[in-house]
Amino acid sequence: MNIEKIVVSPRLTSHGSKSIQISYSLRAKLSLPFSSGLVKVLCGRNSIFAKIVCMNEEHTHVSIHQELLRELSLPAYPFKISIKYDSQKRWLELGPVVAVLTEIDVGEKPVSLGSIDSFCRELASCSEEKGIFFYVFSMSDYVQEKMNGYTLNQNEWQECSVPHPSVVHNRIHSRTLEQSQDFLRMTADFIQHKVPYFNDRFLNKWEVHQILNANPHLTPFLPKTELLSSKTVLETMVHLYPVVFLKPINGSQGKRIFRICHTDEGFELDYSTFSGHLLRDYLSFDDLFQSLLPRIKKEAFIVQEGIELLTYEKKPMDFRILCHKRNYSQWKISSGVARVSAENQFVANIALGGSLYKIREALSASFELSEAAHISKLLNELSLEIAEALGKYAGGLYGEFGMDLAVDSQGHPWIIEVNTKPSKNAEERKSLAARPSARSIIDYCLFLSESHQDEAH
Repeated sequence: MNIEKIVVSPRLTSHGSKSIQISYSLRAKLSLPFSSGLVKVLCGRNSIFAKIVCMNEEHTHVSIHQELLRELSLPAYPFKISIKYDSQKRWLELGPVVAVLTEIDVGEKPVSLGSIDSFCRELASCSEEKGIFFYVFSMSDYVQEKMNGYTLNQNEWQECSVPHPSVVHNRIHSRTLEQSQDFLRMTADFIQHKVPYFNDRFLNKWEVHQILNANPHLTPFLPKTELLSSKTVLETMVHLYPVVFLKPINGSQGKRIFRICHTDEGFELDYSTFSGHLLRDYLSFDDLFQSLLPRIKKEAFIVQEGIELLTYEKKPMDFRILCHKRNYSQWKISSGVARVSAENQFVANIALGGSLYKIREALSASFELSEAAHISKLLNELSLEIAEALGKYAGGLYGEFGMDLAVDSQGHPWIIEVNTKPSKNAEERKSLAARPSARSIIDYCLFLSESHQDEAH
């Protein structure tokens, strides 16, 4: 089966509304028969029957009547897409169709996709290179008949009718939305139509810890962690370790994290917020707990042993490593950075003012070059093993994980947490070209589309 990348142009007249004009050279490349009958044309879930008419064009060009474009739910402006002909099934296919599911503020003009706007533009650019029809949609856009989405046209997100997707990348940021009946109905429709979607759902911190803790190879790299199920659990932990952290199991971006330090005078409590840190001292554990209770009683928390993090210029530092799936079983490292916390912050998160550095550069401030290279390699190997464990045991389909790792003064790596929808701000942007993570996402979408092609049709 030959696959070609083409530019599709809308057409209004000549050869009738049920015809598709293609160049002679493209017809030869696709091995299209010279019969005068109708050919089935597919894009996503949509299909039409059209007559193929050849035109004298040197380039691999296709011109489709606007009426047919509407039936295929494709835009009425020129766009790039792959085309292939299956001689056995006698159909012509455009696509695949890849979509990102996220929240969209339709009231904002021009339309912006918030924190992932830039990343989605990179995905659109990578898709165009590979002949993929790409768009972004929200849950309210998804209907079983005709759906709308946002395509990138002349550098702006434009709402238009779009074909149902071949693959969906879930980038919903709200756990509430992800647990709603609307989301469940939509994913049930994906399953019914054999549409793969990833990352399946948010994994909470306790769930991740339990999966990783069941892997003997990973337990030496896990700080002691307990679910905060009672006052006794916290009391035991603060007496066992000089420093412990309280983290909401569904938290993100370093928000709402408490650090408790056991001091000679009692306890010191520090709380991470977007406005800085709140520091309090308590003489007894009971006083500490009574102060904490109003802040922690409405959601679930874990209690985690505090690791003495390696510092950079006397500020805490951790490492964000992005892993992406190549196929059904293999993972790869797409990128990695060292994150150094802002002044007076104990959380090294970019959302809280942290800075990015190259991993080896940051490690070389504390270790010899050869040792820094060894630790960097170890962080990558550990990340791949984490991705394999979660991909295998978390349930659902995952194509991307963001690993937050730390290193202590002895060079020993520690697993801090894992993100199923990692922030795109904690990744180096070396040029205007798409980042490796964007290319990896599109490559995985292409793999899933090809793997599910026969099932979908």
